[in-house]
Amino acid sequence: MMDELNPYILYRLTGGEFECALWQIKDGPKALALFLTDEKAAGYRTAGQLDAQWQVFRPQRDALIELFKSCYQADVRHAVLDPTPEKAKRVFNIGDILAAVGQTPPPAN
Repeated sequence: MMDELNPYILYRLTGGEFECALWQIKDGPKALALFLTDEKAAGYRTAGQLDAQWQVFRPQRDALIELFKSCYQADVRHAVLDPTPEKAKRVFNIGDILAAVGQTPPPAN
């Protein structure tokens, strides 16, 4: 899967902390928001009324894997592709993504 996608994310720095945009799965947990294009990420920022602190970024593969590990450890166990306020194209299990690239999901906090 990681070889197939090279997604964009939305992020901001607050108080020295890196924060990524999340999406609420209906009647479920929050998920990391991933986007196929920078335009879709910018559209999500606009639709979600996120301020100018939120930036579009395309992490390299190693940084993306580390981001998935951090999300998993923070109990964000899913990622969604091209979310809108109503739906997402696809939901991924972050633990499955990490396993597919030979990484062991870290223990939760």
